[in-house]
Amino acid sequence: MLTALALLAYLVLSPALLTVLGIPYDAPYGPFWFKLHPGDYPLLMALACSLAACGNPLVEGLRRLRAQPLLAAYLAAVVLAFAYSLLRHGPSGSAFFIDTLMMPAVAALVLVALGDARLRGLCRLLLAAVVANAVIGLVEVALQRHVVPYTVAGGVAVIEDKFRATALLGHPLENALLTSVALLAALDLPLPSLRRWALCGLLVLALLAFGGRASFLLSASALLVQAVLRARAGLRAGRYGYLHIVGALLVGLIAAPAAAAAVWKSGLGARIFQGLYLDDSASVRLRIFEVFDHLDGYDLLFGIAPQQIQELALRIGLSQNLEAIENFWLFMLLLLGVFGFLVFAAGLGAGLYWLWRCAGSGARWALLVFLITASTTNSLASKTSALVLLFALLCCLRAYRGWRPPPPQAWPVPPRRIGMRTGAIA
Repeated sequence: MLTALALLAYLVLSPALLTVLGIPYDAPYGPFWFKLHPGDYPLLMALACSLAACGNPLVEGLRRLRAQPLLAAYLAAVVLAFAYSLLRHGPSGSAFFIDTLMMPAVAALVLVALGDARLRGLCRLLLAAVVANAVIGLVEVALQRHVVPYTVAGGVAVIEDKFRATALLGHPLENALLTSVALLAALDLPLPSLRRWALCGLLVLALLAFGGRASFLLSASALLVQAVLRARAGLRAGRYGYLHIVGALLVGLIAAPAAAAAVWKSGLGARIFQGLYLDDSASVRLRIFEVFDHLDGYDLLFGIAPQQIQELALRIGLSQNLEAIENFWLFMLLLLGVFGFLVFAAGLGAGLYWLWRCAGSGARWALLVFLITASTTNSLASKTSALVLLFALLCCLRAYRGWRPPPPQAWPVPPRRIGMRTGAIA
């Protein structure tokens, strides 16, 4: 229950909503306990209860880490990077290490101890929340109004020329990233074909509503490749004939233009289809590499403080509060220096490889799309719940590997009343 509460808090309580509630979560002021997400507290309580239920909490924690060496390497690397940042730069601007990078390992340590039935229940809860979030995004586009004001940096309003839904997570790119993960991970669920198509269609429309180009294009490409691979496997296994394939292609050729015309007419995804060129948003992702022109060898080896990174961003022409170093690899290199960055990159690679090993085919596509998309933003170098939700969803999906829902039980048929000539009833 505590884990479910924490995961729902990560989904519902966005930084923008916390600002509306008077909590300076992502503002440049306020006490430290407000800098941690409200979902952190029930998740830490869930870990404490999970460890204490098995005897000595410290011994149980070490046992779980020994059983998952890749997860232990990830957590150790993040803790070392956090300690280095604290010692070199101080506590300012370092809370994202806890929220963004440590909490995924905490969630994993809780989830590996749960039974498959509970993991499947949490998976259904997460997917239901993502579907609700997608519906909210589509409603926002239809009404051209945000449920929660679109703000960053503790209340700075964001004004865009093309409307993008922000839904519960409070930011279009954050929503697009999570929606693409859920879309591809859902391919591993044992769902009826009609329900699977309905779920995928809804989430694709939500991706258009959120306007994340990288998430939409990568997810669509992954879906296409996965469909081709499944069709080829079905042909080899004899499940499909060539008539099935040709029929599916004909339906696709007819339905795809009709769906594209309907989407274009509705204005959904205008930012994606009208912005497939090097616009301001894309040019920022190239301009950020100019920071190397303002660094000396010592800063590059040992890192610079978050305040200095912000000053460098202003020096290369980025707008304060509204634009950032849109590449978390580059930000972590600037913050930690070469030596600290190598530790961080090795630890993150170990954590993602741990997820890869326990994931199915759809979840692996989700993992690849997540990593590529996150590399085009400052996501993992800022306060975000994306990584903890990725860990949680893929850990829960592990319970569906090799599992099939039990067949529905037939209701007992009551005896028929048959009238006989003698008036007796059989």
